[in-house]
Amino acid sequence: MKDKRKRHISKMIRFLMTVLTSVLIVLILIIILMVSRIQGTARVVNYAGLVRGKTQRIIKLEDAGMPQDEMIADVDGYIEGLRFGSEELDLVSLDDKAFQAKMEELDAYFDTLKQEIDLVRQVGYENTNIIQKSETFFSLCDVATGLAETYAQRIATRLGQFEALTIIDIVILIFMILYELFKAFHYAKANRELKSKIYLDEATGLPNKNKCEEILTLEAEQNMAICVFDLNNLRIINNQQGHERGDLYINLFAKSLRNGVDENQFVGRCGGDEFIAFF
Repeated sequence: MKDKRKRHISKMIRFLMTVLTSVLIVLILIIILMVSRIQGTARVVNYAGLVRGKTQRIIKLEDAGMPQDEMIADVDGYIEGLRFGSEELDLVSLDDKAFQAKMEELDAYFDTLKQEIDLVRQVGYENTNIIQKSETFFSLCDVATGLAETYAQRIATRLGQFEALTIIDIVILIFMILYELFKAFHYAKANRELKSKIYLDEATGLPNKNKCEEILTLEAEQNMAICVFDLNNLRIINNQQGHERGDLYINLFAKSLRNGVDENQFVGRCGGDEFIAFF
């Protein structure tokens, strides 16, 4: 019953290790995707700020009578990239409704601002609302940038949560692996002890009959000799003085034989009162 319970626990642990490993793989893939998304989001925040700053520069130069069609085209490209993504600018389209709604409003207002710039070129900035409209546009850019930063912070928070789950998963896996290793070492030690018991005579501490028979099956080599010892009258000792006395007699003889033979030579108990030694 106890062994059955241990096997059940072992199966459960292996199953949990498989599940946790699968979860770990999924978490790592999610983290990789989220890191990539955060990197893209960081560029979105930078370009949202760039739209704000570059537009203010355009207004200053246009008010000074210096047309900036190239910079206006750049801002158009930035806004389009922020809304729909851009491989050229390496921008991603944020999956955030509030940001996308604000960028749509920003795009529409930039068209209004461009119309006002055309009017500035015709009648001068003093006769237009370019300053007021540029300030409104600046405020819209501020809000859009803030929304992008908020989105990036949400992703970073989720990333931190997934990283924490990954660490917990790894720690649990490590403990399970250590447990399995400890169990494997324990089983290996038990097997070694069991194997030694198979070939060990517990009464004398010498190799037992199994080991002796194994030795006897080996092919004889040159300069090899074997001595066989048979303790006579052991039955008389057992009958007259008891089996404990007989066991003591066997044990004392085994110690004497082991001590009397070189430690590099084999000595074993080959049966009840029989011993062998190889030279």
